[in-house]
Amino acid sequence: MEKNWLRARNNHTYENGRRYYGFRSEFPFPDDRTATVAHGAINGIWLKLLDGKTFIAPIGPVKKTHKFLEFATRSGSWTILVVEKYHPAPHITGMDVTQMSGDLRYFENHEIEGQWPFTPKQAFHLIHAQSLGGVIADYDGFYANAFRHLLPGGWLEVWENDFRFLTDNPQNEARLVALREWEMLMHQAAAKFGKRINVVAEQKGLMHSAGFVQVEERIFKVPFGYWSDKPNLKLLGANYVFLMSRALEGYTLRLFTKTLGWSKEDTDALISRVQEELKQEDLRLYSYFYLFLGQKPANAPRK
Repeated sequence: MEKNWLRARNNHTYENGRRYYGFRSEFPFPDDRTATVAHGAINGIWLKLLDGKTFIAPIGPVKKTHKFLEFATRSGSWTILVVEKYHPAPHITGMDVTQMSGDLRYFENHEIEGQWPFTPKQAFHLIHAQSLGGVIADYDGFYANAFRHLLPGGWLEVWENDFRFLTDNPQNEARLVALREWEMLMHQAAAKFGKRINVVAEQKGLMHSAGFVQVEERIFKVPFGYWSDKPNLKLLGANYVFLMSRALEGYTLRLFTKTLGWSKEDTDALISRVQEELKQEDLRLYSYFYLFLGQKPANAPRK
C-alpha cells in the first residue's frame, strides 16, 4: 500500500501554478491543497443541507462490521467525518488515484474508471460518491460497478451539484455576461475533454438502468451569497461564496488553456470578470444540489 501511495504522490504535472494528477492530462481539475480545501467546502455544504448527517441511506445502527466505500475520495472529508461520528467506526475503504487519508482503515490506490479491484467478500453495505462531474467519463460503468460491489440490499448514495447559477429575475441576465460565457465554455470544454460536468439530469435514469430499486432524488436550492432572510440559508450562502473563491480558478484553468487553447492571460481575465459579477449581492443567485439514492435488490446475486 505504501508503494502505491508513493507512486500516486509522485505522479503529477504542474501547469499555471497548479498541481494535477497524472502525466496524460487525465483530470481537468487540480489536486493540490487549494483543490482539497474546495472539495472539503462542498462536503461542508452537504452536511448543512442534511442536518449533519453523513448519509441518508437507511443502513440502521452503524456497526464496526459494516463496510463502506467512498468512491473518488480526494480530500477524504467524508470518510474522516464518518470515522469521527461513529464509535466504533465502520470499516471504510477509500478508492482514488491520488488521495490517501490517515483516517481510512484501508485505502485502494486505483484508477476510478474501469473495473474496481474488489472481491465478492469485500462487498459493501454503502457506497458514497460525491462531485463526480468532470471526474469520470463512463457513468454507465460507474453505476454498474457500484451495483456489482454492493451486498444485496446495500445502498448507493451520490451527491452532485449543478455548476450553473440561476436567478429568478430575468432582468439580472444583462448583469451576468461573463458568468454565462464561463458556464457555456465550461460545458463545451468539459465535453471536449471527455468528462462532462453538468450531469445531474441523467443520474436518476442511470441508477434505474443499472438495476437499482427504491431510487430517490432529492433537490436542494442553495443560495449564493448572504441574501437569504433565513439564518441557516444565509450561512449556506456564505459557505458557497467561500467554495467558489477556492474552486473557480481550479475548475477553469486546464479546461480553458489546454482544451480550448486560451492563453493564461485571457483565462485569468475571464475569471476576474466572473468573480466581479458574483460579488453583486442583489442578484440573489442560487444553484441546485442533488442527492440520488438507490438500493441493490435484496434478492440480487451477491456476485
